[in-house]
Amino acid sequence: MNVIDYKYLETFVFAAIFGVFAIYHLLLFLVLRLKILLYYCIILIGVTAHWSLYLLLFDADNSFSQLVQNTSLTTAMITTFGFLIFTKFYLNITQNNSPGLHKAYTILMYVTITLPIIHILYSMLVGFNSFSKILELIAAITSLTTMVLNIISGIKLFHAEKFNKYYLYSYTPYLLASILYIVTWLLSYFFNIKTDYIILITSILVTLQIILFSILIGFKFKSIVDDNKRIQLDANNRLAYEVDRQTKQLQQAKTELEFQNKELETVNKLKNKIFSLLTHDVRGPLNNVSVLIGLIENELVDTPLKQITAKLKSDVNDRVSMVNTLLDWSYKQMDGVKVSKEQCNLNEVFNAIIKEFEWAAKDKNISIEQEILCQTIFIDRNMLKVILRNLLSNAIKFSENGKKIILSSQCTSDIVEIKVKDFGLGMNTDWQNSNESNHGPTIRKGTIGEKGTGFGLMITKDFVEMNDGEIHCISEINKGTEFILQFKNTVQEPPKLSSNELDDMLSN
Repeated sequence: MNVIDYKYLETFVFAAIFGVFAIYHLLLFLVLRLKILLYYCIILIGVTAHWSLYLLLFDADNSFSQLVQNTSLTTAMITTFGFLIFTKFYLNITQNNSPGLHKAYTILMYVTITLPIIHILYSMLVGFNSFSKILELIAAITSLTTMVLNIISGIKLFHAEKFNKYYLYSYTPYLLASILYIVTWLLSYFFNIKTDYIILITSILVTLQIILFSILIGFKFKSIVDDNKRIQLDANNRLAYEVDRQTKQLQQAKTELEFQNKELETVNKLKNKIFSLLTHDVRGPLNNVSVLIGLIENELVDTPLKQITAKLKSDVNDRVSMVNTLLDWSYKQMDGVKVSKEQCNLNEVFNAIIKEFEWAAKDKNISIEQEILCQTIFIDRNMLKVILRNLLSNAIKFSENGKKIILSSQCTSDIVEIKVKDFGLGMNTDWQNSNESNHGPTIRKGTIGEKGTGFGLMITKDFVEMNDGEIHCISEINKGTEFILQFKNTVQEPPKLSSNELDDMLSN
């Protein structure tokens, strides 16, 4: 094998080695998407292209040989740019932690990009001459400056991060190769130097450096993965700790809330039972007293005594009314109370309620009329009685002697409507628009001084809403009040027979 064949084979082998490394790391970048792999690929592509140019020099004429040699400036600058951006990223040189180094790297990267562009444009427009030699000299100085800057950065940031020191160790072969290559390149302009062995040595050194950098990237990648795992583990631990802490707090709060709920439940049960017992024990005797006073009043002839018994009867009736209201309220507040709807005959319910207030209406010479256009309603019977009892009690209380009260019902396919209308004093209707269950109408006395609490209407509103209904109040002062109760009409029509079923029935 002659010298030319040996040099060609040598150049081809090293160019192939660099090319394989470039393709391998490019594929790694496409899979892992790590920037450091991309920056390293730029170095490998530049080195591969630079070494491949020497393959074109064999058996080339002078003009083509000159073109190849001038193209080497571009490949050298690609390699230099790759080293700049690779080192800057690997050593984590940023504006915040190393402003001086960051600025130097930025300037040199702009130079490595600008020089090839100027060189190519000048060569296309003017051709190769002495100015091209100046650009090549500037390129060589830029490469040397880059090499020195990388060494300074490696020394300055030697202990900044875990793997920074290994960068400086791995950079040593390239440092030696660069010194040999650049010095030989510069001396070749002034002396006739045989470069065969120098090129071989630099090729071996660059190959060694590429291998070391590949190993270094592997360690860096492992470090990145370990750091990410550590960060993720720390985040998971913090999250687990926070979740555990909040879970304990919630559990403690839940325990406290359950304890408070049990205490509240016990107190409410005791309160409701006591309240219910008291109202039952008080209402019975008061009703008996009211009936007894009525009997005594009917037997008395003396006018002063009649006035006293009438006043006493009025007071007792007020207390009975109040106890009834409290009993209704305690019934509503009792735990476990449920709405039990059924089909109710409104005629029966109206008559039962009117009978309860027969004596109270007779005392004020008030007539109670019924206008029943809808016979049935699907509702809780006991709650409906409480509702009508409260409304009729108020109507009597605030009606003057000789007035009348109208109980009516009507319905459509969707709505059953019950009305209680009087022609008495009237009232303020702002209370019905309030969302607060304890917000009732303004308390006033009846036409003969009957006392009221406003509590009955609050219970009435609640009971109507518990039966999926609505209550509306229309009132004018000194003209009367009308309460309108609206409930869903849930009366089911009998199932319709199909034509075939109808024919079967007729045939039978």
